[in-house]
Amino acid sequence: MNEQNLEYLKKSLDYLGFGIKLNDVLESAISREIPAFTLGVNQAYSSAQMKKNPALGTDQVRFMLNFNRSKQSDMYFLNDYEVSLLKAGSALPIKQVFDLERDNRITALQAYKLLSGNSLERDVYIKSESSEASEKKKVWFKLSLDVQDAYGNHPLKKFYPEFKFELSDAIDKYPFKGLTDPGKDGLMKMLRSGHMAQADMLVGKKTVPVFITANPQYKGLDVYDKNMVPIRQDEIFPKVEKEKSTDTSIQQTVSQKSEINASNTEERFPWENQRDDDVSKSSEIER
Repeated sequence: MNEQNLEYLKKSLDYLGFGIKLNDVLESAISREIPAFTLGVNQAYSSAQMKKNPALGTDQVRFMLNFNRSKQSDMYFLNDYEVSLLKAGSALPIKQVFDLERDNRITALQAYKLLSGNSLERDVYIKSESSEASEKKKVWFKLSLDVQDAYGNHPLKKFYPEFKFELSDAIDKYPFKGLTDPGKDGLMKMLRSGHMAQADMLVGKKTVPVFITANPQYKGLDVYDKNMVPIRQDEIFPKVEKEKSTDTSIQQTVSQKSEINASNTEERFPWENQRDDDVSKSSEIER
């Protein structure tokens, strides 16, 4: 048994947030020289709402870690792990496979936060095009939970600095009440870590307690009431949304004529455009 390889895998498990729970079964599987094996572990997590109201219970997460032995040596590798999240009160679990290399070594806690619908920011080392050295960048991660790919996975979106999502600017746009500079710093730290944060916000003409998460894709925040019901942006910014609606209506009226005369080929499949061309040519021949 390759002791150095075993120690490396144990450190990897600890880094990923599994501690020493799997060390004994890992060593047993490697000592038996099993070509490929899977180790499982269960963990319970509590969301911000659950911590505020323990009667809601906890979220149950099962991790299945996949190990493979090299065909050229006696070394083993942890390539990926599958996560199955059963939210408190839900009947069906949410599943995702995280590839350690492709997905930048997402930890167990980060996987739970992403599967819970939260976004998070973390440091990622990217190879520079001009040199062999790696450059550290802060990247936002978010799972598209409403979409599944051919393998049953939810696409993991990554937003690099070039996307220009500024969390501080996003927070400043929202009508928070009693948010001091130190409070804002704490809020930003929680959101960057993928936590759901609590705050007070002016919605309509009332100050209400809300839960918030970062939404880098839309360069804003997702806001929920105390019962975790989403609060629409037009409820928070009624005047702004009304102005946008008016501007859109005016633009649609002005451009209506040009839209009617347009061929709209970008709205159609290529073979449909080809089919129309063939029909047109056929009509000309018949004439």
